[in-house]
Amino acid sequence: MNDISEEQGSRRTGRGNRPAEVIAEVAMPVYRHDEAPPPWCELKAFEIIDLKPGDAVSRGQGHAKTRVLCTTGTTQLFAGGGSLVLKEGQFADLHLIGGDKVWQARPGSPIAQLVVLSGSWGEDLGGCGMFRVTEDPTATNAGDAVAYPKRTRIDSHYHDCDEYWIVLEGRATVVVGGQAMDMSAGDCVSIGMGHHHDMPLAPDPIKAVFFETTLQRDKRIGHLWNHTHGIAQPHPERI
Repeated sequence: MNDISEEQGSRRTGRGNRPAEVIAEVAMPVYRHDEAPPPWCELKAFEIIDLKPGDAVSRGQGHAKTRVLCTTGTTQLFAGGGSLVLKEGQFADLHLIGGDKVWQARPGSPIAQLVVLSGSWGEDLGGCGMFRVTEDPTATNAGDAVAYPKRTRIDSHYHDCDEYWIVLEGRATVVVGGQAMDMSAGDCVSIGMGHHHDMPLAPDPIKAVFFETTLQRDKRIGHLWNHTHGIAQPHPERI
């Protein structure tokens, strides 16, 4: 990552088009599918696959666990000698389907998209799915208080697990543990357990994936806030 372009460097250090007063310029664990995630991540790789009529995409399971999430249209997956159909927002854990390590995907609609999540995580997991964010001048923050400008309804919160956001469409500013990063389509951000995170600005409407991996500590699910659930205890190295 030492030879990233000027545009990439700007994106990674938060110098994009967001207002300068949001937060200081810092490095962040944001990466794309062909870049290595931080060493502490349970998510070791991800891929965004766009499918059109007639496509038949084959992949191998290169990690201990593989989750496939349909993010547009419908997709038919072939694995373990059988098949299943995923609609938008549904996922399947291919490591739980017996048989060969190679699987195949075919579109079940004129336009289809998959996000493949691969790595090594535990049995007790948080949530997984999709979310959309737009700016709203009347938005309020139901989470913990923040000191930066905020124009979305995403609340500042933390989890009892690590989380990953993968942007599929749009542009946004993400804040994790007091550090900010501009993100756009194809970017993934790693959010360590206990670190407050937020998406305060979304100048272009966002469509994104969230994946919460192994539940830890008190194993609480959902959004957690200092004012309701107790003071967050983040792992300082997971950022």
